Amino acid sequence: MPDSAAADGLLAVHDGLRTALAGRPEIHVAWGPELAEDTSPAAAALRAVEASWEWSALGFASRSFWDLHVGILPVESGFSVGLHWTRALDHEVRPWAPIAVPGGTLRFAAVAGEYQLLTADSTGVATHSIRSAVDVALAVATRVLSKITDDAHPAEVFAPTDCTTREKTCG
Repeated sequence: MPDSAAADGLLAVHDGLRTALAGRPEIHVAWGPELAEDTSPAAAALRAVEASWEWSALGFASRSFWDLHVGILPVESGFSVGLHWTRALDHEVRPWAPIAVPGGTLRFAAVAGEYQLLTADSTGVATHSIRSAVDVALAVATRVLSKITDDAHPAEVFAPTDCTTREKTCG
């Protein structure tokens, strides 16, 4: 479980995403702690391996959340952001995933049973601030929408955010 500052930062990321996506039903914000008791087989599998529920994510109305989402996880000194998908969708997602996450680092997270194409910089997996995590997650989600729907409106989804919510300021 992340420390208090990391948990507060993750909540600020979550709230920033909710604010930015208000009124956009094609993308929904998920809060890991709220899904810890979800009855789906995917959630049960995560519970069985005692996976962390300290994350936020963006799911898509046209897809199963557990099969395809943009994940935001706390890491040392910030947050990782990436496109996550299951083996069942690998044949479909892998060909266009580099468009959604240009220059990303691909990993397979055995605990979650998913591929994770994480945003990267010159040092490896990128570590994002609160503000950067919000903006990058929105950008990745916009690119995913352009691949999975015919009616995506990227300019409306990815707009500059004001993620000052719940008395937390993006940093």
